[in-house]
Amino acid sequence: MSCVGPCLSRAALWRALSLLVFLALLSVASVRAADPRQCVADAGRAIDAADAAAFERLVDVDAILDEALTLFLRDAQKPEIAGQLPPLLAVMFSQAASGDSGGNNLRTLLFSEARAFVINGVSSGAFAGRAPSGGAQGLLAPLFADASTGRKEIRRIGQARPDNQGWLVPFVVHDAGNDESYEVLGRVSPTENGFRLTSVENLEALLARLRAENLNAGQ
Repeated sequence: MSCVGPCLSRAALWRALSLLVFLALLSVASVRAADPRQCVADAGRAIDAADAAAFERLVDVDAILDEALTLFLRDAQKPEIAGQLPPLLAVMFSQAASGDSGGNNLRTLLFSEARAFVINGVSSGAFAGRAPSGGAQGLLAPLFADASTGRKEIRRIGQARPDNQGWLVPFVVHDAGNDESYEVLGRVSPTENGFRLTSVENLEALLARLRAENLNAGQ
């Protein structure tokens, strides 16, 4: 009977250690779940898995595309940029930016085509590096004929900086289609179920770079 006490003590000790390990794991999981950088990492994994539904939960595709289209149409009205466009596209973009009913309809069409390009790129696995099954579809498919469908890989996620609207998270997107890397400053906002990438704070600079790259490629 002399071993009963020590044996029970060792059993109690193991139970306590097991509980501590379990709590530690929960703490690590909680830190990861509470880390806005995890949202960006998970968005990258959704691309790799060709999981468009998960990608849209993690990224506010509509809000980011809407802002990008607004900036694009605004810049397309500048003479130095409009002069670089084919005449038909210059007229189309000018009408889409006009704000009248016809222009709004055209803007909606442009938005829908751009959204389809992004979501199809994810769901088809093209943005994960798989061979695309076909080219861009839709009435405005020629607009995306030269757009890169290569693998989009999220790299080097930096430290999150809090502000009054959420967190600013810097990261790099490498496009295997043109072998270029793009520094992105994303805004990650809290949601009921975690976090979501809701905007790109340096979107204007990124669009300017892409425009310059397209111009150089056409020379």
